[in-house]
Amino acid sequence: MIKPESIENLKSIVDIVDVVGNYVQLKKQGSNYTALCPFHSEKTPSFVVSPAKQIYHCFGCGASGDAIKFVMDIEKLSYPEAIEKLASMYNFKLEYTKSSSFVKTDTLEKVNSFYIQELYKTKNAYEYLKQRGINDSTIEKFALGYAPDSKKQFMFFKNANLDFKELKDLGVLSENGEYPRLIERITFPIFSPSGKIIAMGGRTITDHPAKYINFTNTKIFNKSKTFYGLNFAREHILRKKEAIIVEGYMDVIMLHQAGYNTAIATLGTALTPDHLPQLKKLSARILLSYDSDNAGINAALKASKLLFRSFFEGGVILFPQGLDPADVVKNGDDLNEYFKNQIPFMDFIINYTIQKYDLKNPVQKKQAVDELKEYIFSLPELIQESFITKAAQFLQISPKLLTVRRSKDTTVNNNKKIEIAEASIIKTLYENPHIMDEIVEYLSLDVFKTHRHELSLVYQEKFEDPALLDIVLREDVLSLDMDTLKKQIIKLLIPYYQQKVLQLKTSNLPTDEKMHKLKILNYKILQLKKGELVESDSTI
Repeated sequence: MIKPESIENLKSIVDIVDVVGNYVQLKKQGSNYTALCPFHSEKTPSFVVSPAKQIYHCFGCGASGDAIKFVMDIEKLSYPEAIEKLASMYNFKLEYTKSSSFVKTDTLEKVNSFYIQELYKTKNAYEYLKQRGINDSTIEKFALGYAPDSKKQFMFFKNANLDFKELKDLGVLSENGEYPRLIERITFPIFSPSGKIIAMGGRTITDHPAKYINFTNTKIFNKSKTFYGLNFAREHILRKKEAIIVEGYMDVIMLHQAGYNTAIATLGTALTPDHLPQLKKLSARILLSYDSDNAGINAALKASKLLFRSFFEGGVILFPQGLDPADVVKNGDDLNEYFKNQIPFMDFIINYTIQKYDLKNPVQKKQAVDELKEYIFSLPELIQESFITKAAQFLQISPKLLTVRRSKDTTVNNNKKIEIAEASIIKTLYENPHIMDEIVEYLSLDVFKTHRHELSLVYQEKFEDPALLDIVLREDVLSLDMDTLKKQIIKLLIPYYQQKVLQLKTSNLPTDEKMHKLKILNYKILQLKKGELVESDSTI
């Protein structure tokens, strides 16, 4: 983690007027500055920035805080990400505790700088990028490089005094450390939303059967939760309220070069539920722009089903057979024509589900109906009706034939009373999965009375389970900030441990063992009442 003293040193040089002024137009008014609030719509300025107090406050919507809070809210970043964003704005070098994995990114910076130098020394690598239509400014923007042969890389690692265990932990070297992960490949550094290198990918320029490979998952990188290009696209997505998801590095790079700077890509994987929390933070329409081959269509169908079921708006953009977005940009085609013809998720799902069946054949038509019904069953009830109506029109059948009859047990489950305190904790963990490793130490499953099963689903990261979606998609269940989450958990833990005390007092345990456990439980309750979380212990 970032050292507290380093954060304080950063705060001492940060000027909130400079920070806010990067996002909104400020006007001097007395000793303060005013502006139209960036957090809600208004015609008369009610947003005030105080350079003396180093805070901002909106008298309209109540938004307030310091420079860090402003960057968190305007960029939709976590606290550490906002700190790192401010540090980059002020060219300030943060210090990290030794236990933090983020300190290791300095090693990745050195490796990437080496790869960048090698690109310009390797004629065929540089010419490959030029042949793909990438210009020099784009090469520089995305920090593209080239990983040479293994011997040359090991020589650099040794001369640069890089720690080989660290190189393995970061994914630069194979797990046994015998060879670099990327050899004779164009390199694509992968950045965190705040701009730190967390991994790399590579594209072969030889005849290697694996065209693209990425680093394996590490402590600071999970390819199933990461979007390539998000560090460049985030600001534009937040402003335009639209994100274009493509399949690969080259698609992102070429779209940005063509001015479509909201493009991001998954990393060698399909879009998964793990990606959704980041997309929810962006509050944007999602456009899927995959290849138009069978693999691309299938990937778009799977992603569309996931996004539609999770209440995302957007659609699918199809390019001519055999072309991907990068090819279209290189060919100089008018991309706007394709984007105008986007297919809404619902229409795409229905059309591309049933088109593989011969609807004139009664048997195959029934198969199409059955496949759609299976998907309809996974949909929240709020959007089932509209989907059924549209699908019935496509199939030219009665909507009744697509209506899903749920079992009595399922109906009871869907209609059961929501326990708001437990549900809000579940929703918060669902939308912020990175904090689960910490929370699970304090919150065991048996603390919950009503939603123990749903908490288990979150801990197992089964984000598509309908029982979980029934909670997290409810508008009356709110996601909590970290401080409120802590207080909510404490409210549940105090009566939980008090009940354990009562049970222990009436137990038949030996007196010494009983007194020892009572002492531990009473200490836990005391700490909780002081506002401190305590680790759970299944042995008590």
